[in-house]
Amino acid sequence: DGVAFVMSEVKAGKGVEKILSLSDFSSLLKGTAFDTPVFFLGDSPGLLTKNAPEGFISEKAAEKRQESSSKDYTVAVIAGAHANEIAGILASYWIIEHCRVSGGTLIVVPRANASAATWSISNAAAPILHYGARLSNPVHENGPDPDFFIPADALESFPSLPGQEVRNLNRQYPGDPTGNYTSQTAYAITQLLVQNHVRTALDLHEASPGSSLAWSIITRPEYLDVAALAVLQIEEETGKSFHLESSREEFAGYSHWEWGKLGIKAFLVETLNPAQPIDDPTVDQICNDKAPLAERVYIHLCTVKALVASAYEELGNLVALNIEGLPSSKEEVQKWLLCME
Repeated sequence: DGVAFVMSEVKAGKGVEKILSLSDFSSLLKGTAFDTPVFFLGDSPGLLTKNAPEGFISEKAAEKRQESSSKDYTVAVIAGAHANEIAGILASYWIIEHCRVSGGTLIVVPRANASAATWSISNAAAPILHYGARLSNPVHENGPDPDFFIPADALESFPSLPGQEVRNLNRQYPGDPTGNYTSQTAYAITQLLVQNHVRTALDLHEASPGSSLAWSIITRPEYLDVAALAVLQIEEETGKSFHLESSREEFAGYSHWEWGKLGIKAFLVETLNPAQPIDDPTVDQICNDKAPLAERVYIHLCTVKALVASAYEELGNLVALNIEGLPSSKEEVQKWLLCME
């Protein structure tokens, strides 16, 4: 059960108002290794789930939510689509354990692909949490990999990908409720965003030292101005220079590309993982001289704060979302990580 697996790694803090499961948005995931907890922080008047039992939300709460949905600022932070990109997962765990939210709702999915966290091709490890793989665990899937894979909403000219990419959550959006479990997971996450009127969504990732995506924010062209404002704040606060990547049709199946089609201001954030691309098990994540883990987690959290604020500026007469409990330095994150060991 993916929910129990994730809950063994993180403890919900006082700011968490409600915990649901991804299977509440796609029931076929229930009891599988792909089901994963969804944490809600803030003061939302009601939470919608497709598979919620009758009476799950009172009529009064539903009416209140309908009235306020046009002015509420709801943000989603998704991490762990690739379970070998651990800084984003830990940044999500920080939010769940330490933060309080007012003026709206913050939805956090720290292990978007819980199945991927259960295996590692290189036996890589981190001292704090399960260091997983980029793809879903094949033993958990409901069928074999095809010979090749093309994202569902890709153009006809889209080149085929290796069949194993069918287990890559970040190639499966917006998802298919009748597809393999990885695709069903993408579908459930998309439903979570849509049904809860998410305005801004962040997908936290990491890239290898040789990748052009390291230290970048990737978004659709219509949201580049929002990302540009955030980059200035990130550099001022952390000293780290981020660059922007404009998304395009070649990003079919990616979270930010497909969520953006739904009118969600969506951003894919990449820090640098020194163990990639081979997930080198000899790399010291905590004390690495290129990109220590505490620095990467801290920068992810600063990026969340900056993008939430920057996207809010363009949303009109909404109540500002206030996130309390974010770290003031990478040293504060380092102390937390050492206590987790």
